[in-house]
Amino acid sequence: MVQRMFSWLAGLSLVLVFLVVISPDLFRGYVFSKDPRSSGKRTYDTYCIGCHGEKGLGTGPAAEFLNPKPRNFVNGEFKFFYFGEPGPFPTDVSLETTIRNGIPGSAMPAFPLLTDQEIKDVSTYIKSLREGGWGETEPIQLAAAAAPIEGETGEEIYINAACNGCHQLDAVGSVGGVGPTHNDVGSRLSVDEIIESIIDPNAVIANLCPAGPCPAGVMPPNFSDRLTQEQIETLAQFLAEQK
Repeated sequence: MVQRMFSWLAGLSLVLVFLVVISPDLFRGYVFSKDPRSSGKRTYDTYCIGCHGEKGLGTGPAAEFLNPKPRNFVNGEFKFFYFGEPGPFPTDVSLETTIRNGIPGSAMPAFPLLTDQEIKDVSTYIKSLREGGWGETEPIQLAAAAAPIEGETGEEIYINAACNGCHQLDAVGSVGGVGPTHNDVGSRLSVDEIIESIIDPNAVIANLCPAGPCPAGVMPPNFSDRLTQEQIETLAQFLAEQK
């Protein structure tokens, strides 16, 4: 009986050592539940602080080894706007897209294993770091509908519609890593299917994106309002030729 109790206590001690030394966040969060940090700060401290720094200035311990440098959340310039928002701040969905999918060509990795709630929480925390407060951008639909997309050739329309911000297409030098590659889209979809995808992006969701399964609701749904029918057909024909 004593020996069994001793073995049980020894096993419990090993578990506690693991929790304290190997996984202190888990220990504090689930044993004591006294962690004063918000869930967003916990996620930030776990995944972001090494590059972006404790105060969000982009000066974490790893920053000196990185080029381009990590984003300065406090007073730096934001550069990734996936839905035509006017800036200077990305909308919540753009910020969350960057966190989920990372930024190809930089040291910003994708975080496909974070839950949707963790990404929302860490986005809220990042916004709280902004010097002078986080200015709200216009709603996506209003911002996108404000300006028709110019362009006559397929290449011009593709770039002006910011397709190159999310999709890779070697023909126009695009390395976007959010949506599926367009290098061989013509071998997968017909012209009519591409037109349908432009007009109604959620009609058929591609299976695989660079960071994993493609999420719904990421591609702007209002291209039919910003492009003429002729532009849509020209763009679809251009994409259908990519095989």
